[in-house]
Amino acid sequence: MLHDSVGRRGRNLADDVKLIQQLLNFNLPLPPTALAENGVIDAATISAIEEYQRRIIGLGTPDRLVEPNGPTFKSLAADKFSFLPHRCQPLSGPSAAVDAAQMNPGFLTPTGVNPDPALQAIVKRRILDKFPELKKLRFALVDLTEPAKLTSPQYAGHRDTEQGGLGSMSKIQCMCAAYQLKADLEELARQRSITNQKDLFEAARDLWHSTQKPDPAHVTQLFPADPKIELQGKLVVVDGKPLPGLPGLSLPVLEHVFTPPGTTGGLALRFAGSDRILVDPAVPGPPPDETPEVRAYIARDGEALAEVRKLSFAEQLFLMIDDSDNAAAHSCIENVGFLYSTSVVWQSDFYSPARGGGLWESSTHDKGGSRWIMPPVPKSSPGSDYVSGNACSVAAIFTLIEQGRLVNRDASAGMKHLMDKRKSGVPGGSHTRSYFAEGLAGVTLDRIHSKLGIGNFLNDAAIIVRTATDSTDATKHKQIRYVAAGFDDPSPARAGVPAKFLNQLIVELDKCICENNGLNC
Repeated sequence: MLHDSVGRRGRNLADDVKLIQQLLNFNLPLPPTALAENGVIDAATISAIEEYQRRIIGLGTPDRLVEPNGPTFKSLAADKFSFLPHRCQPLSGPSAAVDAAQMNPGFLTPTGVNPDPALQAIVKRRILDKFPELKKLRFALVDLTEPAKLTSPQYAGHRDTEQGGLGSMSKIQCMCAAYQLKADLEELARQRSITNQKDLFEAARDLWHSTQKPDPAHVTQLFPADPKIELQGKLVVVDGKPLPGLPGLSLPVLEHVFTPPGTTGGLALRFAGSDRILVDPAVPGPPPDETPEVRAYIARDGEALAEVRKLSFAEQLFLMIDDSDNAAAHSCIENVGFLYSTSVVWQSDFYSPARGGGLWESSTHDKGGSRWIMPPVPKSSPGSDYVSGNACSVAAIFTLIEQGRLVNRDASAGMKHLMDKRKSGVPGGSHTRSYFAEGLAGVTLDRIHSKLGIGNFLNDAAIIVRTATDSTDATKHKQIRYVAAGFDDPSPARAGVPAKFLNQLIVELDKCICENNGLNC
């Protein structure tokens, strides 16, 4: 805490000066040489304050003064966007650091995607050459039929690396980050033999805050120019400036997300309320699909931040995904944090500057809520906004979930359940529609897990499993499994009104998968 002003004409209390010297040393690219953190105001400290105000805050006339409630102190003390440590559990072997290699579902490359020639040719012939109106959509298709394709997916797409709006579909970023947070904390407890929640939370926060410190001696280039993005240590720097955190929405509020564990002989974290509503298959019970409180909230038409904050984190997580409630999303995001969730998707390679962007959620979605920053790349793209992405990034996430590889098997199962459109304990299977389910209304689906997004356009992504029968030979059938993502349908977002272009695309994508597996559907 800063007690009084520091700098030119400041009171310059020794403890305050020492704090500012420490914060200046933590922030980059200034000062050029480390300040002595001795609590003595000197010319070097005042010069560093002036340079920070000019180059980082952008003040044309720096006053060389840091005040407790002033913009300079708030900027210095704010969480900066950094790459936090994340761990995943592969299907076999020990846990591993989350990176592009571990989170590659099988079709991503460092700068793009690797389409399967046969499937891409089918998509071209059946869709792009035949329906010019569908060429305006962005989409991706992943064939996961049979074990071999589940392990080595076959991919096809169109305009699939172009960044554009996703609407509420981007809420899957916070969902993924919540499960990643749980796994990261459990792994940290295991690595350090921590057996109580208080010590674990303190250790996690110390670890996260340590990443906020720049390390100019270790610079890694992430993107070459326009903008220039690099890591100094673990801190992300864009055109020489650190990305600031957003007060109240930077690091996770752990006490709100988790409830104290009731197990012995180790530390198994639980989402708060997950003993009452099914979001985590590792919780014994099993809990029901929804609670009376959730049903009552939805019956009152939802979208009430004050009311949803009274519910548990597990209930908020359910409402954010199954009901696509914006107030619930606001509450989940403020508890998981932009810094943490963006660190997850960037290091998981779901957001990749070199690939043209990817999943990016930096809005709380709620009316009058908070916004952080636009995705750094693509810069000034007309398709980018605070909740945007591209088709290949969304397809990668859904593929990893179906493979059981996103975070770990339990996390993947939990996310799949949240997006299940046929929950037995929910009237109609889900509180929100699925354009994929509507497009495939004429066929029997074995499973469907989807998350729509309504912004300027209609969007949907899904995991689909169904038994398909050849239209020319009723004895010929096969269970097909695939992931598909389709965006940018201009149809009006009204109840009872179909998504005209998405429905058409969905039918044709299904036929492409059938043909790729030797069926005429």
